[in-house]
Amino acid sequence: MRPIREAFALVFVVALSAAPTAARARAWQGVNPGSTSESEVNAKFGPPSTQGKLSGRLALVYKGEQAIPGTRQAQFFAREDGIVVEVVVFPTSQLDRETVEGTYGQPTQKAFTDDFRTVWFFKASGVTVFFGKDGFVDAVSFKPEPSSKPEPGRKPVAKPAQAPAPAPPSVQN
Repeated sequence: MRPIREAFALVFVVALSAAPTAARARAWQGVNPGSTSESEVNAKFGPPSTQGKLSGRLALVYKGEQAIPGTRQAQFFAREDGIVVEVVVFPTSQLDRETVEGTYGQPTQKAFTDDFRTVWFFKASGVTVFFGKDGFVDAVSFKPEPSSKPEPGRKPVAKPAQAPAPAPPSVQN
């Protein structure tokens, strides 16, 4: 059982790290935050199990029977013009800190959420890793590093002192 889980974790990590690390966010499953459209996500993965607004952004959520292989849930957030600006993945495998460091190297910054969960930032690639209280990866976020220009229709805000937690894997309409 352990070799199968390790092999699956390796496949998942390779999929996470397959895109180039330019100034934009690292792609996940061919979805490039900042350039892929909502319609491209629908074409690639089919209709989401849940769709609605969350924090002013459209959320496309794939869970349950529509979960993307290797995930318990995947969330794609798009701005008003339909461009995906963030992908949040909740992996099925138990990925540990060593696996994360082996994939992305040393984090640029480490922080905690309000409920004291560890968060690692990899700013060059736009990756943020949220660890659960058990020490394993709970979620991975892929999004471009904020620029000096805010997203269309959004006002710039000061950076929070603590990392925001990803939406829990139960986004509703």
